Amino acid sequence: MTTVSSEKHHSVIGKDELIHQTAARAGLSLKETGKVIDAFTEVVREELARGHEVRLMGFGTWSLRTVAPRKVKSIRGGQQITIPARKRVGFSVGAVLAQAARGQQGRAHGESERQGERRHH
Repeated sequence: MTTVSSEKHHSVIGKDELIHQTAARAGLSLKETGKVIDAFTEVVREELARGHEVRLMGFGTWSLRTVAPRKVKSIRGGQQITIPARKRVGFSVGAVLAQAARGQQGRAHGESERQGERRHH
């Protein structure tokens, strides 16, 4: 099921739809696919908690990033308060995913590089 956010006017694919589409493409049952997706997210979560980077070549990389402490004005009293440093999860987009986002999903990562090389020779 695809839901549409009224605020941002874009489609959102939820976990159930992700499971259905993945199962159809992989030829797996919905139950098996649900277990695979749950296991994948669990592994990513656990590895990030250990301080490791998780990389899927071409897709992207999850990593922990440190957000520096910063001073802001309190909305309650107007005085300056310090928000302490914290860790957050970051995601860097890989080349194949970036191409898909630009509407070039038909091209493979290496294919676009090879075509570029041919043009320069």
